[in-house]
Amino acid sequence: MGRTSLCSFAGAGIGFLAACLLVQMMTGGAPSRDTAAITLFVGTFLAGTGAIAGAIAGGMAELRARADRASEAQPRREVGSEV
Repeated sequence: MGRTSLCSFAGAGIGFLAACLLVQMMTGGAPSRDTAAITLFVGTFLAGTGAIAGAIAGGMAELRARADRASEAQPRREVGSEV
């Protein structure tokens, strides 16, 4: 599994957990049957947002890693030598 996919799943999980915590803080510890719908709504939104942010971060990290590997693979020329 690529870095982009893993970061996307991690971002979605973190977003949903953040939503659960935020809803519990805002409702003051009301029973879960009263807050289940809003938790799912906010959790879905933050999970989607976290997945997008994770995919962007993972894609940029993958792009940077590929650029580093490409620059290491290119032969280096000395400044003073002419061919």
